[in-house]
Amino acid sequence: IAPALAQDTEKDRVVEAMKSGDAKELAALFIANIDLTVKESSDVYSKAQAEQILRKFFNENPPVDLVIEHSGVSKSGDKYFIGILRTRSGYFRTTFFLKKGETGFLVKQLRIESSKNDF
Repeated sequence: IAPALAQDTEKDRVVEAMKSGDAKELAALFIANIDLTVKESSDVYSKAQAEQILRKFFNENPPVDLVIEHSGVSKSGDKYFIGILRTRSGYFRTTFFLKKGETGFLVKQLRIESSKNDF
């Protein structure tokens, strides 16, 4: 495995926080108001609200692993990552977008959606 590039630090932090179910660490990487989808509910939330929603999700679905299957860059220059979050209660398709800010990349959108287990 090639060493991770410095610019992928934020991605690795997001992945590690999700693998460990650490809502607080994850929320620390969010922009002020994040576009968050968890299962069927989707809205724009403050960091604090997003952290509570994710804490509840991780409590109900303790994470086991997160494997990034695809990544790229959107037209607007945001980096995106698509993967499968494996939890004790099932699999979730996970997508997150990193937007470049003054201090590096922050998560501007996070989607955790029920997977059809079609992989």
